[in-house]
Amino acid sequence: MATPKPEAAYFGPSEGKRCGMIFFDIAEPSQIVEFGEILFANLNAEVEFIPVMNADDLIKGLARVKA
Repeated sequence: MATPKPEAAYFGPSEGKRCGMIFFDIAEPSQIVEFGEILFANLNAEVEFIPVMNADDLIKGLARVKA
């Protein structure tokens, strides 16, 4: 948890397995590999990444589409 410095982390069951949802801000998509490998190597975890954005990012993206 120290390396990716998550903004938030929640743990609980999902589909009969232990689950953790860790939220962190990345500057570039290549950081996904770094964070994923930490979990694969240290915990032998199954990892799924779901990109999300906040309202400010959504507004910025929508402005680009309209341009």
